[in-house]
Amino acid sequence: MLISLLSLSCQRIGQGAPALAQMLQNLQIKEAAATGRRRLERGQARDAASVEEGALLGRILLLIGQEEIAADVFHQQLKCYDAVSRSTVRWHSALDQAWMFQHLRKPARAAACWAIVANDHESPAPLRVEACCGLALSLQAQGQHAAALVVAHRAQSLCDAPDTAGLAGHAQAVRLEILAHAELLHADELSDHAFAEPARELGRDRLPADALLAQLRALESDAATPALLRARLGHLIGLQACPATARQEAVAAFSRWLRQHGLAGIDGEARVEGGLALLAVRAVPAAREMILPLAGSEREIEHHPLASDIQYCLSKIHMSEGRLGESLRFYKRHVAQTMRVVHQAAQRGDAPAGGSAPQDTVGLRLPPRYRAAYRYIIEHLQDASLSVREIAGRLGVTERALQLAFRNHLGMTPAELIRRERVRRIEGEMEEASATGGRVHMLEVASRWGISNRSTLSNAFKLSSARV
Repeated sequence: MLISLLSLSCQRIGQGAPALAQMLQNLQIKEAAATGRRRLERGQARDAASVEEGALLGRILLLIGQEEIAADVFHQQLKCYDAVSRSTVRWHSALDQAWMFQHLRKPARAAACWAIVANDHESPAPLRVEACCGLALSLQAQGQHAAALVVAHRAQSLCDAPDTAGLAGHAQAVRLEILAHAELLHADELSDHAFAEPARELGRDRLPADALLAQLRALESDAATPALLRARLGHLIGLQACPATARQEAVAAFSRWLRQHGLAGIDGEARVEGGLALLAVRAVPAAREMILPLAGSEREIEHHPLASDIQYCLSKIHMSEGRLGESLRFYKRHVAQTMRVVHQAAQRGDAPAGGSAPQDTVGLRLPPRYRAAYRYIIEHLQDASLSVREIAGRLGVTERALQLAFRNHLGMTPAELIRRERVRRIEGEMEEASATGGRVHMLEVASRWGISNRSTLSNAFKLSSARV
């Protein structure tokens, strides 16, 4: 959950944004967001410190549910990064994008952004710690529990240096969070969850329940643990409680805590996490109370960022009520959604163990200067606003030069590449839905890949077929 990462960012940034960091340490989260916005609007955060202050502000805004404003802050940050160095643009903008994708529950895209920093040995060690922790949580969200633990251990090893020692507790917390989630999926009641099997395959990496609880309590009681992180650890401890009533109280208490501090941006994730924990101890009425606020119409559920787990919880709830047909229908959708996440991860070529992602052989045909443009296209296919002008601007070349490089070395223009790759992704999702028994509308799938109207979709398929 992003609470752990926000606490880590606050600790890492520290002196770069003392006012916001102090407020977060005092759990004045809404006040920190308001103060940061005022300073940004008045131009008080336009100096070198804005690199840190603006980044922290954007992260806070995501957690309180103001993602549109956060996106605008992250966009403004690009000018601040550019004023420092080209490397700063690369590292910090990658982290900002990773935060946004993580918040939007697009773990494969978040992982690709985290990896840019995590795998760059020239990036500052504190940034790499945050990137590794974020990458670990993204991999966990894709069901890659063992790989997530590898990256979490890597984050902890990076904290051996003096300039990262203060982040050691946060790296440990992320590792324990992954283990706690895996332990939850070990429950017999959740054995049919699509990601339960990978959690059961952890083997020696899995901590016994008592040892996990002991480590969580030790870190929570550590005087050096910030209040924000302590709240998250306390909730994880509550989710391990054996009596169903104690677990219900822990879930309800955390829900109240989120409302008290205005953390609307992670309410849905907390509800799903709580719902799963309650189902694991057969507290079905309490789980229903947690999940139903997220269960609108079937169409709304299908497009919810947390669709897979919502559908799983609804399947279990309907099963307990004897509504077997409804239960089976939601379970099939849960599996289809989960397979889509796995498919997207495979398409992006994630490197779970933290090594360098395999290079795209198509992109390697381009001159070195233009390979970044190819990678940017592949990583931003879902952005409807993706354009040749934007890509050329980011690369610092003219549109004509970009067009010529792609045509000469790939046999197609950047626009043709974008169209071709989007068609491939759409076809892949449609085939996947068909194979798993799911029913989806092609235009709905296309909208996830940056194509929102029928004529554009039809054109894309016709032109792609013509090239073949």
